[in-house]
Amino acid sequence: MLNFSFLNLSDRKLWLLILAIPLITYFLIDHQPAPTVIIPPEQVAPLELDKPEVDPPSGITPSVESVSPIDPPIDPEPRWIPFQCKIRGLTAAGDLLPEGTGLPLETATGTVRTGASDWVEVAGEGLQWTTPNGTQIPVELPAGRWILDCTLQKPLADVPVQLAWAILAREEEGRFPARLVLSGTTPLPDGMRLLVKLAYQDRILDGGFETTESESLWWNRELVSDSWFAGCLALSIELDPSLIRESRRSQLELLWPTIARGEIWSWQGSICIDDPTEARRQELEITRWYAEVLEEVQACRDLLLVAGAEARGKRSLVLRDPERSDRIYEHPLAATIDRLGRGKSFDYKRWRRLIDEDLPQRWSQWSAAGKVPYPHRQPAAAKNVALLFGVLVKYSRLESTVVYETLGKPRHINDFVANFDWPPVTERKQTLSRLRNFIEAIRESIWK
Repeated sequence: MLNFSFLNLSDRKLWLLILAIPLITYFLIDHQPAPTVIIPPEQVAPLELDKPEVDPPSGITPSVESVSPIDPPIDPEPRWIPFQCKIRGLTAAGDLLPEGTGLPLETATGTVRTGASDWVEVAGEGLQWTTPNGTQIPVELPAGRWILDCTLQKPLADVPVQLAWAILAREEEGRFPARLVLSGTTPLPDGMRLLVKLAYQDRILDGGFETTESESLWWNRELVSDSWFAGCLALSIELDPSLIRESRRSQLELLWPTIARGEIWSWQGSICIDDPTEARRQELEITRWYAEVLEEVQACRDLLLVAGAEARGKRSLVLRDPERSDRIYEHPLAATIDRLGRGKSFDYKRWRRLIDEDLPQRWSQWSAAGKVPYPHRQPAAAKNVALLFGVLVKYSRLESTVVYETLGKPRHINDFVANFDWPPVTERKQTLSRLRNFIEAIRESIWK
């Protein structure tokens, strides 16, 4: 046994503490060993050894593990959707070709031919153009419903080209530009630039240059115009001598001697759109619409003339004309005029509703954008319609200004449309004159 007699008290305590540390550690720390898990032999995976692959015996089908299906990758490119074509055959005068006439188009079953109706419907897949020398070119158009108007051309003499067909292809909904396809022959050498023009009533609708490449001519050009109407358009192809190089002049003079005088060598034909019935229907729709516009403008002008005169205590001379008088009283707003009163009893509130609300709202059914039918057929008249209603609005404000001035009232804020170069009465007279000029201009354009 240890003897601590030689240690003082403090040293004894220190030694006792050192000897007690292992005992304290034994009781505070978990000293149990980790449990041992025994795995049964049948659950122990055998070691995988590299073995050569051996084909199974004949007659025995190896087992195949079932694998969950995997979705195929998504193709980022959109799939090509075939288009549909309504094909119509027309003469150069715009009449339908006889049933069974062959068109310059081929399908897997043969040549496309006109049917008993005004058009035949063909799937675009596999459809091909046929050139005069028999070459077949695939018809490539965006997906949609296309109308192909094929116009048979008359043979002409002494021309730079001899066209057999002129075809206008247009998408029904107008989502894509139309295309002009020309098929024929030419005696000109390769590399000659010819000007192609499409016109209506001496007005150029579209055009551009094409270049000859061989005796067989086949051009497919995208058009700029985005609006088409039924009827026949003038088609011309011109060779301008000023565009010919000197080295080629002698060669071309053999084909066309008058080139030395600088004359333009041209071919004149036509391209027709839709059938004659549709052309007449569109023409009738256009004339009825413009007649309705002019009737409305003249009736409202006379209605305001009568209302202004009544407000000033006078009787308008318009009422002496039976035709104009009947037109006024048949107008839907005629009843409003009878309730306006005159002089001190003039109904300003009703007048303002007529000038600021009723009339502008009524005129919008003709003056708003997109209301003119087939504006490309008569662009001058279509432009004049917008100007016509603009002048009519100004006149209504000037008529109101004259009424207020006569009745001793300050001009209404909504009536400040004049340029103040003349008194309101003078400017009102000049505006009525401009209104008559626009009416006559539209009449000349539509009914000439």
